Amino acid sequence: MKLLLAATMMLMLSAVAMAVPDVQQVGPYAVSFDLNTNYQVQIAQPVEMGTAKAYQMGLFVDNSTYASVGITEYADLTDSTLMVFKSMLPMSMMLQGLNVTNVEDMTVDGKESFLVTSEPMEAVAGAPSTVYRAMYWLDSQACECGPVSVGKTSVVVTSTYPLDVTQGLLSSLKVVQGQAATAAAPAAQGGQILPPA
Repeated sequence: MKLLLAATMMLMLSAVAMAVPDVQQVGPYAVSFDLNTNYQVQIAQPVEMGTAKAYQMGLFVDNSTYASVGITEYADLTDSTLMVFKSMLPMSMMLQGLNVTNVEDMTVDGKESFLVTSEPMEAVAGAPSTVYRAMYWLDSQACECGPVSVGKTSVVVTSTYPLDVTQGLLSSLKVVQGQAATAAAPAAQGGQILPPA
């Protein structure tokens, strides 16, 4: 009986250990997620533009299977009306040679978001067959200036992982300003921190 109890406890503890999300420091943001697959982490150097700063993290298996989380911090309040970006993002993807097949509303990080599903217009050997992209704003608020929203920080997630892995990433994603408590630790699911690109 004690052996059965001990085995049950070990299984429960290993299940809890596997469910620990990865936490990475991306610029001034702590980004936590559970990708539930093997990957390597690459944090890009911040990019400063006149009106914004951009931070990006890549989660790679190889050149055709990856996800990225891009955080853009604008200096001034910016139009964050989600409906506008719901039209603009698919058009931008089409200009990149992707055929948009679906756009659906969803919640990411507790915020209103949408997920765009697309496929390359031309099949290329070794290229991903499906590209997913989601967008939301960390701080979007209704504006008194009209039927629009304004915010300063947007998050865009791009993924070529299968839909179930992508949905797991999006449903577990949390982006908060501040230091990650475990940013220097390798990911529990096989992530590895690489030097900045």
